[in-house]
Amino acid sequence: MEFRQLGYFMHLAGTGSVSQSAKVLGLSQPSLSRQIQQLEDTLQVSLFERHHRPMTLTDAGEFLYRHVKQPLHELEQAMALTRRFGEGRQHRLVIGSVVSVLYGLLPEVISQLRQNLDVHPDFDIKVIEMSFAQQIAALKSGEIDVGFGRFACQDSLVEQTFLRHEPFVLAVPKWHPLAKLTEPVSLSMLNNDTLILYHKTPNPVGNLAETDPLLQLFEQTQTQPKNSIRVRDIQVALAMVAASEGFTIVPDSLKTVRTEQICYLPLAHDFTSPMYISTLAHNPIPHIDALHRAILSVYERHGISAPKPLMAKFAD
Repeated sequence: MEFRQLGYFMHLAGTGSVSQSAKVLGLSQPSLSRQIQQLEDTLQVSLFERHHRPMTLTDAGEFLYRHVKQPLHELEQAMALTRRFGEGRQHRLVIGSVVSVLYGLLPEVISQLRQNLDVHPDFDIKVIEMSFAQQIAALKSGEIDVGFGRFACQDSLVEQTFLRHEPFVLAVPKWHPLAKLTEPVSLSMLNNDTLILYHKTPNPVGNLAETDPLLQLFEQTQTQPKNSIRVRDIQVALAMVAASEGFTIVPDSLKTVRTEQICYLPLAHDFTSPMYISTLAHNPIPHIDALHRAILSVYERHGISAPKPLMAKFAD
C-alpha cells in the first residue's frame, strides 16, 4: 500500500467520479482506476460500488474513509510543516495576533525582537491579524509560527504559554453621564444601556460555556444590560461606541482608540482578559526563545509582572 493511493481513494470518495478526480489529480483515468484497484487488492475488499453513478462507497469503503480521513489530514499537515524546515525558517517568524493584542505591546515586543536579532540582517518578521480560531488552524497548516490570543486552547497539538492578565476597561461615548465619574464603574450602573458584543465565538469557561465573554462578566455580577447588539469585531464595536450606539468592554490596551469620541473608565470589578502565546506542540520554532526574552524585556520596562513559567525558562 502506498500513501498516495490513500490520497487518491479519499479524493475519489469525495467526487464519486473517476474522470473528475483524474483531472484534478493530474492522472489518466486508467491510471487512477489502476491505483484504486491495487489498493483494493492489497486490502482484499471492494471499496466502491462501481455500477452507481456517481460511484458510492461500499461498507468497507465507508469504514476506511472514516478511519483514514483525520490521520491522513494530520499527516499531510506534518509533511507540510516538515517541508518548511527547508524554506528559510531560520530567517523568518510569522506571527498571528488578535486585534486587541496588536493595539497593545506586541509592536514594541517585535521592535525589541528585531534589536535582539540584529545579527540576522535578513531576518523577516511578518504579523497577520487573525482571530483565535483562525490562529489554531493557521498553526496546524504552517501558515504562522506563533499566535497571540486571549482564549485557552484544549487542542493537544497546540502548546500555550500564559503571558498576563490585562485589565478590562469600560468604553462609553464622551457625552455619557458615567464619563463624568472619577471612581470605578459598577456593571449594575449600565442596566439601561446597550452592550455592544464583538466576539466571534463564546469563551468555553465553567458553566457559562455558551455565553459571550462580555455577557459572562455581567452574569458574574448577577446583572445584565437592557439590550445587546453584535458586530463583527472589536474595531467596529469601538466605532459603534463612538457613534453613540451603546457601550462595550475592552482590554486596557485599546484605550488609546478614538479618544476624541470615547471615554475609557476603570471597572469596579476585578475583571481581566488573559493573554496567551500559542505554538505547535513538539515543533520547535527558531528564535522562540528570543521572542520570549523580548516579551520579558518589554514587560520589565512597563512594570508588568511576567508569569513564573515564562521567567523560569531563563532562570539561569
